[in-house]
Amino acid sequence: MELQRHPDYKPKLRPVVGSLCQDSLFAVLQRKRDFIVHHGMLDLLSSGIVGTTEGRGVKIGIPFQVLPYESSNEAYERFKSVCRMDKFIRSLAGPDCDSWPCIIRHWKIREFPDSDLLDVCISAWRKMGTILSTVLEVLGGEQLDLSLSCRHDPEKVRMIEFSQQDFFITVDGIDLSNNLRKS
Repeated sequence: MELQRHPDYKPKLRPVVGSLCQDSLFAVLQRKRDFIVHHGMLDLLSSGIVGTTEGRGVKIGIPFQVLPYESSNEAYERFKSVCRMDKFIRSLAGPDCDSWPCIIRHWKIREFPDSDLLDVCISAWRKMGTILSTVLEVLGGEQLDLSLSCRHDPEKVRMIEFSQQDFFITVDGIDLSNNLRKS
């Protein structure tokens, strides 16, 4: 509201700020703002894969339902329970002597089903940062650094690795350090 009184608002700032209305993500957030702020949160979709890794991505993985608000640790505990009850699943997706268990998560919102929520957030941050940077420059300030130097590799955020030794003890009853089967 304060910017509307600035002499450069109409010629320079209004088109930049108005570009948010043309952005599909910001249009969705504008429509859902009241609900998100006062009543709830975004309705998330979640998918998961459980499997094994040797530190270079997934060696083998199978789809595994992970609820949107369930932690990866909770999903992993459910996966271990499945492996204890179903030796076939254990043999397909559990670790062996060269690998360890992992879970890969993806979160999405219904309006952007082809984009991971992390990527959508990064895109929104960059769009908003560009607009704020432009406003600051028009007002005589310096351009913002939008490099996202603190950004984590999305693949490392999506995949969580778990202890091979813990898996063998809790699922198979085998202590790898002593190579003994626990009764």
